Amino acid sequence: MDDPVQLREQVQKSIVDIITKGLEEGTISEDRAKEIANHVLQMLPENIDYPRLMEVIPKLDDSFTELTAAVVPVMREYEQKMRSVVNEKITKLLAEGKLDEALNLTKQAIETEKNLS
Repeated sequence: MDDPVQLREQVQKSIVDIITKGLEEGTISEDRAKEIANHVLQMLPENIDYPRLMEVIPKLDDSFTELTAAVVPVMREYEQKMRSVVNEKITKLLAEGKLDEALNLTKQAIETEKNLS
């Protein structure tokens, strides 16, 4: 999903579901729910663009491990999409005999993937 508005709303909905379930089951206190909600609203403003969104999403569960269930599926999908695009570009560069460019792109992809974790 490349639309930042839809993606932000999807992540926020998942987080609301997590908070609601936690409150119902008693695994999240009201104070903790408020902290999570404030954190998410601060990290995911309405006008956030796609690149910034993809930087922020993997950090949402750094302080709030309850949010891992909302973060992991989004990041997994993003990483798979990026791998596919990069693999296509590398294959094309190799077919064209552009080995140095293929190697540089591979290094960039590895660096980018490290930064997503």
